[in-house]
Amino acid sequence: MHSCAATSSSSSTQARRNCCSRDSVVAGSQPAPCRLRAGHHTMRPLFTLLLALTCTAEPTPGTRNSALGTPGYDVRIINGDVIDGTGRARFRADVGIRGDKIAAIGDLSHATATTTIDARNQVVTPGFIDLLGHSESSVLIDPNLEGKVRQGVTTELTGEGHSPGPLSEAMAAEMERTKPPGWPPVSWRTLGEFMKVIEKRGSAINFAFFIGAANPREIVIGTVNRAPTPDELKRMEAIVDQAMREGAIGMSTALIYPPGNFATTEELIALAKHSSSYWTHLRSESSGEMPAFDEAFRIGREAHVPINTFHIKAGGPMRGHMPEIIAKIEAAQKSGLDIKSNIYPYTATATDLTSIVPSWALEGGYLQFVARLKDPAIRARVAQAMRVGDGSTIMLRQIPSPTLKQFERERLNQIAAEMHTYFGLSEEDMQYALKQPWVSVGSDSGAVVGVMREAGAHPRAYGTFPRVAGHYVRDVHLFTLEEAVRKMTSQAASRAGFKDRGVIRVGAQGDVIVFNPATIRDTSTYEDPHHFAVGISNVIVNGALVLHDNKMTGALPGRVLRANHR
Repeated sequence: MHSCAATSSSSSTQARRNCCSRDSVVAGSQPAPCRLRAGHHTMRPLFTLLLALTCTAEPTPGTRNSALGTPGYDVRIINGDVIDGTGRARFRADVGIRGDKIAAIGDLSHATATTTIDARNQVVTPGFIDLLGHSESSVLIDPNLEGKVRQGVTTELTGEGHSPGPLSEAMAAEMERTKPPGWPPVSWRTLGEFMKVIEKRGSAINFAFFIGAANPREIVIGTVNRAPTPDELKRMEAIVDQAMREGAIGMSTALIYPPGNFATTEELIALAKHSSSYWTHLRSESSGEMPAFDEAFRIGREAHVPINTFHIKAGGPMRGHMPEIIAKIEAAQKSGLDIKSNIYPYTATATDLTSIVPSWALEGGYLQFVARLKDPAIRARVAQAMRVGDGSTIMLRQIPSPTLKQFERERLNQIAAEMHTYFGLSEEDMQYALKQPWVSVGSDSGAVVGVMREAGAHPRAYGTFPRVAGHYVRDVHLFTLEEAVRKMTSQAASRAGFKDRGVIRVGAQGDVIVFNPATIRDTSTYEDPHHFAVGISNVIVNGALVLHDNKMTGALPGRVLRANHR
């Protein structure tokens, strides 16, 4: 029931005004009927009873109750326009947060609160959900994750193809050897143990984790390119099953990187049967893209799980063919397949050299790859297989060698070298995919922290979500702000299986952001990437402010969001 009852001994006129305020009901619904027309102070007890009985209205399904006059909010956001994440038109209302939940939506002008945010000329929306991040390393260095917070991200999904756990002893030793400065000891072995490490150290944002399909393969088989035996496959399935019981939200693959690209379709089907969903970086996003989609469709059908494809794109000879890719996916949807995609709003991709090195050269791991390159004949074969045109579409982004550092952020055709950034996509293709109602948003990046800032970065690490809400809404007019917010909140939450996030409604988790739709924008560029997005003034995670009046608070209220599959 949507109710509004007098909470003080004010006059009947004021009580009726509070009861029947149009801001106390859902936008588009009718105000609660208020049949009291007058009252006398000597009849106050009767008046109060009648007020409670008559000033009620059934709420629109899935909407909010107002708690007008209820004091004691931890955070009160006033004077803003609420975009609730469902795609409905914005409406003027205040939002009250108590504890970690949204407690009230309506006219809270007379309520008290520990902290009040004046959102005049701003919008109040659910926090953005990054369906593909890589901050599992960043959070161990700096849990504030400022680059994500200033984008309005309150939850990140991570673990594409290779997750931070489970690990074999050999994998843990290699991680320990190569870990960045600031990391703790690699003490965990299971994904569940890694989750506990994050919880103990703290985080400004929420995390949910995939179980990477490469992990059980490497644990059981190593980095060799062969199919598992039946017994090995059973062991791999058990590893996936354990990770799901520990709270993984699904199984992910990255089928252009070793050892994930050694997996057969049949192997992935067997593993996916132990998952609740299948998330994939396709085996090809270029000439082999259509067969790669067919493989994903088959895995989803035979494993009976929903499919989510990471960073949909049309590269290489597929450039200009995004309408055909979209048509293929929609045909699969019409056939009954549950498949959706996400995207980042940039035309340059970012990866490492292994994505274009032939898989045979990488068998056995990186050290064996380096050893093979000492053979001139093998080196020539690898070079031929890695040809990507004249190099004008590639920018070097991150070079560890001090002697080659001077070439960072220069194009390959200028310096005849290869490393990291490809300008191989078209703006038209990207926009065509982004505007599809079933396409959500994922940055495909981690927060850039600590020593990471000494190297290059893709601007998507700093600007993905503000670029969608700013440039593509305000400048390009690709869709409304309400639709942009829906893509990055409720739709993303639905794909991740979050039932209480991604919307502004009473009882939902207090993941809320406040931003100015006229000024929100990304400021990071390929040549000068290390700049935070602007326009977002406040970010609230689980009811606690992590960004307040454009200043980081240092609060670490983020949680590990475990799926409950059993």
